[in-house]
Amino acid sequence: MDDDLEADSSAGQRRKKAAWLRAVYERNLAQCRAADTADAPALARKAHTAMDAQLQRDSVSVPEGKPIRCGRGCSHCCHGPVEIWPQEAALLAQFVRDAGLRPDLARLERQSHYTVETWREQAVADQACVFLDHEGACSVYAARPNTCRKLLVMSDPACCDVQQGRTDEIDRWFSWEAEMMEVAALEVFGMALLPRLLLPALQQK
Repeated sequence: MDDDLEADSSAGQRRKKAAWLRAVYERNLAQCRAADTADAPALARKAHTAMDAQLQRDSVSVPEGKPIRCGRGCSHCCHGPVEIWPQEAALLAQFVRDAGLRPDLARLERQSHYTVETWREQAVADQACVFLDHEGACSVYAARPNTCRKLLVMSDPACCDVQQGRTDEIDRWFSWEAEMMEVAALEVFGMALLPRLLLPALQQK
């Protein structure tokens, strides 16, 4: 009998969480649909500010004694495929021009021929984000996509290195609100891997 009650309670909690996530997603979906898309970089910048604010609010839920371990120069996650939306590509292109950066366009072109599933088939050096500097830091940090902003871990950063084969030890911290914000944006604005959207954005004058 106790087992049945516990099972019913767990099922009820799952339904309650699913309903809450659906409500959060629908709210963010409505906000994205109502967004002014005339100024693409401004839209992305506003969404990034909202993401940072959400992560800051939710950071109180980080378990005591298990701080977020991500930091400057920790860049293992910057060697994987990153999905962004067109407005984020426009913001990145604007940031690149304003900052006078010179990303490796040849590598960006090579990367554009790969998918999420085939990304690791590239040469190891080519898997790195074109915005990583020689110290392993992000040169476009202020304009980095929301996918990057919300990817935070509490485990040893070395676990994120796929070459070590310890990715099953990654202890990721989730902000479900932040996850739903990004899912809604990708749904409304469209998505593609960063190289595929960034190349044409950089070519626009």
